[in-house]
Amino acid sequence: MKQAVVIDIRRNVPKTWEDCLTRFLAWRKSQGASQSTLQGYSANITIFFKRFPTAWSSTCRECLLVHLSQDGISTATYNNRLKTFRPFFQFAAREGAFRESPAAEFKYRRGETPRIVDHPMEDVKKILDVIGTDTFPSLRDTALLLFSIDTGIRPSEALQLRPSDIDAHLRRAVIRAATAKTRTGRNIYFSERTAAMIDRLIQVRPQEWDNAVPVFCTSYGGEWNTHAWTVQLRRYAQKAGLKRFSAYDLRHQYAIQYLRNGGDVFTLQRGMGHSTLSMTERYLALSDDDVRQAHEKASPVAAMFPAPKRRIGKL
Repeated sequence: MKQAVVIDIRRNVPKTWEDCLTRFLAWRKSQGASQSTLQGYSANITIFFKRFPTAWSSTCRECLLVHLSQDGISTATYNNRLKTFRPFFQFAAREGAFRESPAAEFKYRRGETPRIVDHPMEDVKKILDVIGTDTFPSLRDTALLLFSIDTGIRPSEALQLRPSDIDAHLRRAVIRAATAKTRTGRNIYFSERTAAMIDRLIQVRPQEWDNAVPVFCTSYGGEWNTHAWTVQLRRYAQKAGLKRFSAYDLRHQYAIQYLRNGGDVFTLQRGMGHSTLSMTERYLALSDDDVRQAHEKASPVAAMFPAPKRRIGKL
């Protein structure tokens, strides 16, 4: 087994993982990485080195193996972690911190279908009832939930919206290319109820908050992140008596309901910002189940020849 060896051949070689992370984030930012991507890099790398303090010195590859082989880790989580570690350690090796990247030998996994949860809309209503609108955080969370399930926007994109990006009168929001995951800007539209809630949220903002303060921000005008929103959403779900609910579930639910209500997959692809149609078609299987069930109930042939009722014979 090859051992990752730390070397020091240049004066500006990063001495600590914190130093290397700072340089790496600056480099990725110069390449056009979004703020949410940079936050993801920082969080994943920090968690890894906090869990394995000796990883920077000599046992990095072994620590990565343990971290990536964690029991119960899904393929998506594994790939997301590796998506962070591979460019970071490649950068560290290029800077002279390692002779070679400790993550170079790890490969992405294949074969697991992304998890899509179909929540009843009654569950969403239960969560809304729990949240309320009495305080700024509750008003923000209600508006964000309605906006998310009304548009299918990615959580990271929603949390970077500025007041100038939203036109409540036209019920339209502009996803700027700089904040879009695919680096392609797009317009999304929402309902009157959502527009009214967002307009109310913007109206209660302190006057000193300028356009640099996100629409969905903290009580002090700071930026919020997807992890914090998911944690908060799960708390609401627990209070509502629901087992599991994540920020991304709102995006999935929008897509499912959009197709169930007669929307076409091509328009859905554009609204959700999918780069390929195959990503959008994942939701067709779920909506097709509804079509199948409806056909079984409404089929004229099935009505002419109803299936005989089963009788329980003698035991």
